[in-house]
Amino acid sequence: MSEPALTGLTAGAVVVPAPLFAAAVAVDGWTAGLVGLAAAIGVALYAALAAAGDDDGGLSAADDPVRRAGLAGGGAFLAGALPSLVVLAETSWGFPLAVALVAAELAVVGSLRVRLVGGDVLETAVRVALGGALAAALGAGVGSLAGV
Repeated sequence: MSEPALTGLTAGAVVVPAPLFAAAVAVDGWTAGLVGLAAAIGVALYAALAAAGDDDGGLSAADDPVRRAGLAGGGAFLAGALPSLVVLAETSWGFPLAVALVAAELAVVGSLRVRLVGGDVLETAVRVALGGALAAALGAGVGSLAGV
């Protein structure tokens, strides 16, 4: 994947739901939202640092390392922070809305991936949906162990 923003969006949409949903199931919305925001910050920093060093400009249009870092880190933070902020609100619809938001983010990532990187639509959809669903489900499963 050569587009820094797409790499960041993918990272945020797949990585953050696991700790976010684990905390949402184990504790409360406020704590889960904070865990999700912390995870979004962590994945954004990772994506930014990785993007700054991985591309000399030949792979993407973002030939400046600072620009690549900003695009990747910003995309990762955005994708991770949005569902975290919804859960942070501690409303009765926060968790279901966060799940829907993550699903929408994954759909956007899949469609951008097909458009920008190429590939089979069905294969991309299955990969992206499976990755996101596994992260969310496994995170919620880990969170459910809190009551054991």
